[in-house]
Amino acid sequence: MTLRAKRSLVWTGIIIVTAVTAYGIWWRYKFPYGWSHSCDKQLSMALTEYAQAHDGWYPRGEATPEASLSLLYREGLAGPWQLQGKTVPVSKVEAVLARGELFDPDTCGWNYVEGFRSDDDGRLALFCDKVGLGHNGERWNGSHLVWFVNGTSNVVPASEWDSFLEEQRGLRARLPNLRASTREK
Repeated sequence: MTLRAKRSLVWTGIIIVTAVTAYGIWWRYKFPYGWSHSCDKQLSMALTEYAQAHDGWYPRGEATPEASLSLLYREGLAGPWQLQGKTVPVSKVEAVLARGELFDPDTCGWNYVEGFRSDDDGRLALFCDKVGLGHNGERWNGSHLVWFVNGTSNVVPASEWDSFLEEQRGLRARLPNLRASTREK
């Protein structure tokens, strides 16, 4: 092999190693918890089905909101891939479910708000990813895809997140009054 061919081979190796390393760095940045398809649309459908079977109530009554969300699994409405969220490894979720236990904040990546009914104010946020990741777990830099009681979803940009949370607190504060007047009819 000529000296020129050896140099070309070395440079080719350096370029390949650099490209693979750069891709790995980009991938880790883009998907900080790894790629996942914990489908929020499927979770929304499971929650709707649960409410239809429970007099309009979404899962509730357990020690934590995450534990209440586990009830979807117990009723066969959602599996580990939907319930893991986008930050918790599915193996961790499967282990909890295999032991017959319910989730806690460390074993569920969804931020679920319990205590709602399907006929509550549709603007109430029902769940979102705890960290704010995209559909396949990609980094969204603080934006969140939020699912609402009325079954719709919306991306809340990071710049609007604090005001969105404040609006949600206001909606929840009025909830008991709205429920009382609705049930009296």
